Amino acid sequence: MTRKASFEFEPGERATAMDALAAWIAQAPKPRSIVWIVGPTEAQYFVLPWSPAYADRALRDAYARERFQQLYEKDASLCTFCFSEQTAGKDQMVSCITNELHAELVAHAVRAGCELAGIKPSISTVWDRFRALLETEQGTLCVVDGDRQAIVRHNRTQIEDIVVKSRGELPVLPASRQGVLRIFSNAVAREPVVRADANLNLPTRRGYIAAQDAAYSFALCEVL
Repeated sequence: MTRKASFEFEPGERATAMDALAAWIAQAPKPRSIVWIVGPTEAQYFVLPWSPAYADRALRDAYARERFQQLYEKDASLCTFCFSEQTAGKDQMVSCITNELHAELVAHAVRAGCELAGIKPSISTVWDRFRALLETEQGTLCVVDGDRQAIVRHNRTQIEDIVVKSRGELPVLPASRQGVLRIFSNAVAREPVVRADANLNLPTRRGYIAAQDAAYSFALCEVL
């Protein structure tokens, strides 16, 4: 990393921190792009069963919105949806954020004078970074982001279920026959786990010190 900074986001109103971030981006020596990585505090998730009919994107989107309303009892028209890569025979992970948050991030990029290159859920960010390992295993991936965590049950390449809980609720450790537990966290102090190798660690690179820069872990998943 050549430039890094932390911004304090208070619960609820976050305008001050967003303004400070925009000012910091504007100080970059050349135009920049930004990818927002949205965690389980702001995003909701579910798995969309695969169907050959979903080659029709409009049909897929319509079914996803209906499924969202069934699961969360909320108006899907108030949300913006993001779909994982579509692969024949595999279910898709769907994440959604409010239209208000989406509009806020778009407006922020304009104000900061940078390109909005994407809005990506933290689960996908971690999954893509550690795909080579996770897709050889069956078990549970726990993505800890702030005071929330997303617990993903998967069977190699297939994501079967996603549950969001508070950070203090450790996931039920899978039995050996059910696979392995993997944890990725942006917290400096991680909760104890049964095995130390459950933690998914990023390699230390120039400008990044693992013991000090945990807060940047999602951005360091080769996203930016």
